[in-house]
Amino acid sequence: MFYKSVGFVGGGRITRVVLNAWKRKKALPPEVRVTEIKAEVADKLKTMFPEVQLGSKVEGLAGSEIIFLAVHPPVLPEVLEELKKILKPEMVICSFVPKFSLARVGEALDGHNRIIRMNPLATSYVNAGYNPASFGPGLSADDKNRFLSQMVLLGQVPEVKDELIEVYASISAMGPSYLWFLFYELVRLGEEFGLTREQSLAAVSSMLIGAARTMAESGLSPEEAMDLIPARPLAEDEEKIKELYRQKIKAIYQKLKT
Repeated sequence: MFYKSVGFVGGGRITRVVLNAWKRKKALPPEVRVTEIKAEVADKLKTMFPEVQLGSKVEGLAGSEIIFLAVHPPVLPEVLEELKKILKPEMVICSFVPKFSLARVGEALDGHNRIIRMNPLATSYVNAGYNPASFGPGLSADDKNRFLSQMVLLGQVPEVKDELIEVYASISAMGPSYLWFLFYELVRLGEEFGLTREQSLAAVSSMLIGAARTMAESGLSPEEAMDLIPARPLAEDEEKIKELYRQKIKAIYQKLKT
């Protein structure tokens, strides 16, 4: 049984991702309420999802079966204070916010323990996400199954230890941002060399899907997989690129953990 009445605090990117995934599967809940204080963000959401009920105050989410927290970490403490005013014992809270553990969110909510943390991936937009989740002690097996049945529409939802959420945030949730600009440059180059936009996009996206499957399914080591192609045109720059990755991604992880 899906949640029929859902609320979101924050109407930005990740809320659009979740709603789009549901809409693509024709599974948008009958009642979706979103609180968003920025007019331009609210307008964009309403244009994409006219079914959504928009407001500017957390109290407008009272009565929701589940409330998703989709805000930036600095404003979460204020949101949790407002949330306490409408919180009911049976309500489920799902936080998309890094840095705030299950225990920390529960403490801010005066011991409420029906809490989930989830790490949505942007590719959930097309139902192809990898969205790790951790569950608070107040949730039963039936609660978990209800949540998972609805959220698996976004893609895979593995259950993980709460302390690993920030690892996944650094590696998978942020992952496309480390790579997409390179992929789109390949598409652009394909067009420059004579392909249509559609042909180039098909070639690059199919290559990426195949490369990922080779990593996951071939049983080959990294060196063996990369040796399937006789040339490595960027070989002399690989270490510099990897070092840049290490510096940037380690810094992101440390920021999320502190």
